[in-house]
Formats: sequence, structure tokens, C-alpha cells
Amino acid sequence: MIAARLPGLIWIVIAYTVSLILKIKTVPAIEQYVIFTILILLFTTIYCYSNLFLPGRFWMYFVLQSFIVYISAFFTQDIPVIIITLYPLLVGQAIGTTGRKKNYLFLMILVLFTINTLVMVPLEIIDTFLLITLPTMVIIVSYAVIFFNQVNARIRTQYMLEEVELAHQQVERLTLHNERQRMARDLHDTLAQGMAGLKMQLEATNVYLTKGNDQRAKEIIVQSMKRVSELLADARLTIDNLRLNTKEKYDFQQSIIEEVQHFTVATGLECHFEFRVMQQLSSTISEHCLRVISECLSNIARHAKATNIWIRIEEKEKVLFISVKDDGIGFNTDMKINKDGHYGLLGIRERVRIIGGKVDIDSKKDKGTNVQINIPLQGAE
Repeated sequence: MIAARLPGLIWIVIAYTVSLILKIKTVPAIEQYVIFTILILLFTTIYCYSNLFLPGRFWMYFVLQSFIVYISAFFTQDIPVIIITLYPLLVGQAIGTTGRKKNYLFLMILVLFTINTLVMVPLEIIDTFLLITLPTMVIIVSYAVIFFNQVNARIRTQYMLEEVELAHQQVERLTLHNERQRMARDLHDTLAQGMAGLKMQLEATNVYLTKGNDQRAKEIIVQSMKRVSELLADARLTIDNLRLNTKEKYDFQQSIIEEVQHFTVATGLECHFEFRVMQQLSSTISEHCLRVISECLSNIARHAKATNIWIRIEEKEKVLFISVKDDGIGFNTDMKINKDGHYGLLGIRERVRIIGGKVDIDSKKDKGTNVQINIPLQGAE
């Protein structure tokens, strides 16, 4: 801040020195030198610490400084250097610091300058005085305005840089939070769902072994081994995506068909599938929709006690509609979604939100559950 005020301090020192040198020729009393010096020191000190007054208490600052200059001018009234130098400095600071919305400040300073001029400058030389003083004041005021505007711009720039740094830190925190959320979703959609599917297949194998149907049990075990291989591949792909943020292109329809087939084999539930999408979906939408449907099927198998599932995927007027419905026991949506540990339902909402869609989960006791999702396709990536 001192460096920013250095030109003004130099100007004050020059004005004081010139006034003092010229005043020595008139041989004033020593008391005048002392009082004049104290006033200039007071003016300089207040100028150095003007940040304590501006912009909140600008009135106090400019009124005080103006009257210090006004009083100082009386001690050099035959040599009006202070009038020519310090008033323009205050006018420039008033305009540059407070802006044009407070023009009455420098008007007040100009009024004091006029009073000083009329009181201390002899009438016979006032025209010569003004002819020399006014152009000088215009130059000084112009420079002061430019200088103080630059100082204020530098201060605003520094303030903006601090705000940008704070915003950058907030972005980093949000990025870290989003990455943790993404990792939680990906781990849930690979390991958690895969293990849930294996558990259902092992339960089915146990049922068939109990009934003596060894052949069917062996078939499910073979499918389980294949499912384990696919689960390991999905886990590796998830890790690669976390490292490289790569996206695999999906054959969306085929991926859904395979997911439904795995589900049907593992659970034995009847699954009715309808697909009416003509537009090529982006890899982002395809990936998130696949994960959402997979989570819906996993929830049905674990909780719904359903016998039939209906999956409908269709496109209408640049909007993708997805419906996953079952005839199970239903549940209380508010309690389930808000309950800790139910990451599946939270994951569904998060994934749909990421691709700009809306999800509605309608469920009633003993009347099944219907998950409806609307995703705008126009402009989606």
C-alpha cells in the first residue's frame, strides 16, 4: 500500500520543500515554520493511512484533509504553492477513489480552493495567477485521477485473484467429492451388484441340489463361473476408467438384452422387454442407463418378491423414456431412499441427475413398484 502511495508522497514532499524555500525569503517567525511543518506531516500521515477511512468514511477523510490544506495555505499566503499542489491531489483522489457517483466531494474541495484564492491572492494579480494555476491544476488532477484509478484497479485485481483462488479451492473440494461419489457408484454397480447376482445364483443352485436336480445345478454353476469372469472384467474396466477416465462405446440394446438374460437365468423371474429407440445414444447416456436398469433389477430380485418384471425403453420427441415395473410387495419410497446404506436408490437418482434426466419412483404396498425415468436427448453428451 505504501508503494502505491509513493508518487503522492513524493508530490507532497516537493510541495512542502518548495513552499518552505520560497517562504524563507520573507523571514517568517519560527512558529510559522513549526506549525506549517506539523500540518503537512499530519496531512501526509492521514494520506498514508487513507485506507482506514476509504471508502466507508470518505466524508471524514476529505473534509479533514481539505481543511488541513486550507489552514496550511494561510502560512504561505504570499507564496500559494500549497493551493496549486495539494488541492488538485485531493480532487484527483476524490474522483479516483470514490468514483463519479460522489462528485460533490471534489466540488467541495474546489469551493475551498476558490475561497483560498480569493482570500490570499491579491486582486491585481488574480488573473495571472489563475492563468498559470488552472492549467497546472488540470494536469495534476488528470494525472491524479489516472493514478488513483490504476491503484484501485490493482486493488480490485488483487481482490479478484483472492476470490479466484478461493473458488479454485472450492472447485477442488467439489471435484474430490464428485470423484468419491463416482467411485462409490462404480464400485456399487460392479462389485456389489455382481456379488448380489452370484448370491442369487448360489441360492438357486442350493434349491436345485435339494430337489435332486443336479443337472440344472451344474448349469447354474457354469453360468456363475462365467458371471464371475464378467464381474472381474467389469471391475478391471472400472479401475481403468477411474485411472484414465475412458468411455467404452456401448451397444445399448444388446447390453440391456444381456443384462435381462443374466437376470432371468439367475432368478427365474419372467421379464418382459420392450425396446423402441431409433436414435444412436451417446456412450454417457448408454452407460448410466444400463447401470440404472441393472440396479433396478438387482433391487427387484433382492427385495420385491415379484413374479413378473416389465422393462420398457422408448424414444419420443427427443426424450428417452425408461420404465422398470414389477408386481412385487412394494416399499415406502421415502424411508428407503433416505435410509443409510441404501446406495442403490441414491445411485439411481445420482446417475439420472448427471445426464440431465428426472426419475420418479412410484411404489405401493402389495401393488409393486414402477421406476420411471425421462432423459432429454437433445444436447446430451
